[in-house]
Amino acid sequence: MKLHPTIILLSGIVLLPGCHQVDDISGDDVSGNSPIWVSAEPVSSFTRSYVPTGMYDNFKVYAAAETDGTQTIVMNGYDVKFVNNDWSYVTETQRLMYWDSHADRYLFAAGAPVDAVTSMSATSMTLHLENNTEGSVMASEPQAIEHGSTDFGKTVHLRFGYAHCRVCVAFVQNAVAAVTVTDVQLTPHDSIAGQADLAYDYDWSTTPATVTTRLTTTAKSVTPLSFAPVTVPAHTEDAVLSDTKHYCVPDVANPDSWTVSLTCDGERKSASFANSETWQGGKNYIYVFDLTEKSVKLVKVLSQDTFFDCNDIVPGGEFSNTDMIE
Repeated sequence: MKLHPTIILLSGIVLLPGCHQVDDISGDDVSGNSPIWVSAEPVSSFTRSYVPTGMYDNFKVYAAAETDGTQTIVMNGYDVKFVNNDWSYVTETQRLMYWDSHADRYLFAAGAPVDAVTSMSATSMTLHLENNTEGSVMASEPQAIEHGSTDFGKTVHLRFGYAHCRVCVAFVQNAVAAVTVTDVQLTPHDSIAGQADLAYDYDWSTTPATVTTRLTTTAKSVTPLSFAPVTVPAHTEDAVLSDTKHYCVPDVANPDSWTVSLTCDGERKSASFANSETWQGGKNYIYVFDLTEKSVKLVKVLSQDTFFDCNDIVPGGEFSNTDMIE
């Protein structure tokens, strides 16, 4: 599964004035090395009063320094939180760490939110996923910073992607009057994954480092995916999107037989449809249904490489109805 970049985390390795720094937390006296500051900075303004929808104010990071093939853990799953308008990881149990100028390279990986990260190491990270309507767990691309490179000792840019897929519905019609659609449900014929553990395995021998994934389903169900009401104007070929977005486990065993059911101006309707999409992490799936002739039928599925509303992490992906014209 490909990680789709959605936000840049800045793991700040800041060069402070002077060459002699003291770790006030651990008491370690480190000469000539800079402390490692970890921060996240989205494109738009970021303060405590404004945290963009879809972005967590916490993440968990793993970092290791490698010298002569031997790795030394720098941050063993440190919790990083946004406190007082800044990111911080220094606590009584998480001491301030320093950049080692003698290391051959540094390895970085991260996941968000911290509660979703069940394990971290230099070789893998495991995230726990559950179907929900709130948002997606996220994972960073693994990144190695080589000694002597232009990035060594400078800000480390970790790019994050969504672990869930997202499932939406939209409706078109060509009737003389507007219709209101309520009680919208998509129901799988067979059980789909409702919870899963998603492991990311890192290969640091490649340039850049690569990642593969392993999905282990922990719970299944045939619970319908329910969506908010939609009013579709008369004589429209533009698809009208429900406000509800389901963040689902990217289940490769997703069954191809589903049912759509809804109430259209007080009349209950349902139909079976073939779901040919195998859900993949980080992708946005929009199921577009036609309500013409008082029936409901699937006309197409839009599959997009990233989640895209204007309220998501990176501005600029605002939804437009013109993207969904038949």
